[in-house]
Amino acid sequence: MSKPFVWTAAVAACLALAAGSVLAAGVQVSPDIQRRLGIVTQRLAVARQSTEIDAFAKVLDPAPLVQSDSDLETAEAAAIASAAQAKRSKALHAADGSIAAKDVEAAVSQARQDALKVTLLRRQLALAWGPGVARMSEGARERLVRALAAGSAALVHVDTHNNDGQAGARFVKVDIGDGSVRGPVIGPARAAEPRLQSSGLIVEITGPQAILLSVGLTQSAHIESSTPQSGVVLPRAAVVRFRGADWVYVRTSPGAFDRRLVQDPVPEENGLFVAQGFASGDEVVAQGAQALFAAEQNGPQSGYGTP
Repeated sequence: MSKPFVWTAAVAACLALAAGSVLAAGVQVSPDIQRRLGIVTQRLAVARQSTEIDAFAKVLDPAPLVQSDSDLETAEAAAIASAAQAKRSKALHAADGSIAAKDVEAAVSQARQDALKVTLLRRQLALAWGPGVARMSEGARERLVRALAAGSAALVHVDTHNNDGQAGARFVKVDIGDGSVRGPVIGPARAAEPRLQSSGLIVEITGPQAILLSVGLTQSAHIESSTPQSGVVLPRAAVVRFRGADWVYVRTSPGAFDRRLVQDPVPEENGLFVAQGFASGDEVVAQGAQALFAAEQNGPQSGYGTP
């Protein structure tokens, strides 16, 4: 029974010599040796990533919003009723005088007072919760209040130092446990965070994890940038660690590979996102990168690529 093949530095050196020379600008490996090294390449595609700005999220008490919404609905109902009463009083007075002029004036005055109260409550809502909540339709605000009461939604006040990243922000990720939950920005807040000099954002978090956001709890958060970066995602298996830096081999011709430095990588689920140094269409070594690196280091010019 034959013994299994074991990869060693000596084997790498022999393969490197058989493949050709290791050049200062890259390593040359014949197609046959590439197959023996198990080299598989992958072409990179354009990727976009929203940069994130670290922030703090404090869970808000929804009770004042629930009360304000109830007060506003009551006032709107009263305003509708009094406006209708004033209209009827005017019609009856004009038709046959069955309603005295002073009663018409009283009805009109009441309708005016009720309308002013609705306006006042709407302004108070905007002052307390910001323009985003104030702009909500009655139905949208009612759905939010129901979700807050049921524990399927939470409102958080998100702050950054000197308002960094808040302008134009649309989504924020709030850390909960081992993961994070992404929520939309309702609008700017009206209550500032004096220690951070931040006006803040009001963000809605929904889903089963919202119940974990107890009132007053402070969590780390991340504001997604409104202008995503363009770049590529490098496969994790393509990365070779050497002298404190990450490197990836790029095929420059059928038998030649260039080792490139990976600059400022951002970990993602499918690999490492980079915005510079690589481009769409680059053919990187997705499998066999370590074997290629061993061949390079044990070749006749082992000083290649010293960072």
